[in-house]
Amino acid sequence: MSRVVFTLALAASGLLAQAPTPGPLVRLYPVALDANGQPVTDLTADDFKIVDQTKPQTILAFHKPRNEPAAPHEVLEFSNRTSGVTPHATVILFDMINLLDADRLANWKALDKALPQLESGESVYFYVLNLEGALLPIHAISPPAAGDKTWPQGVATGFDKVMKASSHIRQAQIGAEEQVKRTFKALEDLANKLAAFPGRRDILWVANGLTTVPDPMLPHCNGDWVECSLYVPHLGVTLAKDRVAVDPYALVGNISPDVNYNMDQMALLTGGHFYSRQDVRAVVNQVTQGAVGGYSIFYDPGPDNWNNKWHRVHVTCERKGVKLQLRERYYALPDSRPAVERMKAVLMEAFQNPTDLAEIGVRTKISPLPDGKPGVHLDIRIDPSDLLLREQGGKYSGALYCLVSDRSATAPLGEPSVLDLKPELTAEQYKMVMKNGLPFMQDHPTSDTAREVRVIILDQNTNAVGSVTFSVK
Repeated sequence: MSRVVFTLALAASGLLAQAPTPGPLVRLYPVALDANGQPVTDLTADDFKIVDQTKPQTILAFHKPRNEPAAPHEVLEFSNRTSGVTPHATVILFDMINLLDADRLANWKALDKALPQLESGESVYFYVLNLEGALLPIHAISPPAAGDKTWPQGVATGFDKVMKASSHIRQAQIGAEEQVKRTFKALEDLANKLAAFPGRRDILWVANGLTTVPDPMLPHCNGDWVECSLYVPHLGVTLAKDRVAVDPYALVGNISPDVNYNMDQMALLTGGHFYSRQDVRAVVNQVTQGAVGGYSIFYDPGPDNWNNKWHRVHVTCERKGVKLQLRERYYALPDSRPAVERMKAVLMEAFQNPTDLAEIGVRTKISPLPDGKPGVHLDIRIDPSDLLLREQGGKYSGALYCLVSDRSATAPLGEPSVLDLKPELTAEQYKMVMKNGLPFMQDHPTSDTAREVRVIILDQNTNAVGSVTFSVK
């Protein structure tokens, strides 16, 4: 284990240059459902077969959905996973731009009536996209709002106020391209907000249509609107980066076959599902089920894969009767940054993020340092099922970074320390670690102004990351 100073620029310590530096990975988050629409949670990597542009792929890392009771916390022990179930966040977007005038009032009143019937508003948020392209929060995305279970009960007052004010606005005669820009920007803005939350993230998009505009730079394109339209690559890359699925929802109104196809393709582009004229409560429950049956799969398609083109991905499940819901194509945008720079960017995001990330489970128990020294002793346990531990010759090895950072109540303080961890486990140790977590301990001196400490774990093989923040004063 080596210890170095980590500057905010993450400059030339040389430590990151020694990392495995993986190439860009394709990450898929399939939801597995049985014939009755119930989550299937016991699949293995061998049950999945992946073909990317006719090329069979080898799964590099595979993570099952978490559906076990959370382990009880000891005194002064903290975790980035307060529940044993994969978390989930959903934002409902009422899109006035993409609702026909004749349908807008009916959808408004239907949603007004249905939202108070939700079983819980926990981790559910609500926005209106008005005719001017502004996102208006009814129940805004924020960590404090996540635990509010009862907000749907009083939503009608705020929703009606926004809708009445927005309905008085006369929609300017905007072209189709401007309509596309406003729609995609709203979806991307919501995705960027959801990215701060752990687990699965969905936008339930209430709309009765989708306008598209052919890309003039592709005059001979013979694909569908995803491959041939303006701004779709940017939308696809943004939603994939933020791990957000869009679930189109035609609540009230008639949908033509062409619109039905477009909405289906939006869902398949992002890993969502198209819902049509179904009860709001049932739809929200079904969207939430995606977290229960959601898997994570990483594969490395190779450096020649990233060619600025759309790629189709075909994923099948070997188990009969299992249906998979996932994105079926992605835009292979090249990333010109060196692999080390990509890793630095992930570390910086976790370092500066206002909330903890939970792609890797992290538990930390703290105790005082001896002789009254300022600081804490850290007893850290990492969930090994979230790591890529390679087996060779009967031994299991991995490569991790651990950052330990002092923080004020709102932001990082000073420079964190970086620990380079290279666990090597025997078969017996591997069994024990899988049961109890991958352990390591570290003394961390704190500054006088530090009120919190954040521990960040990054898997050097996959760039997956997790963090846990706790008070020290």
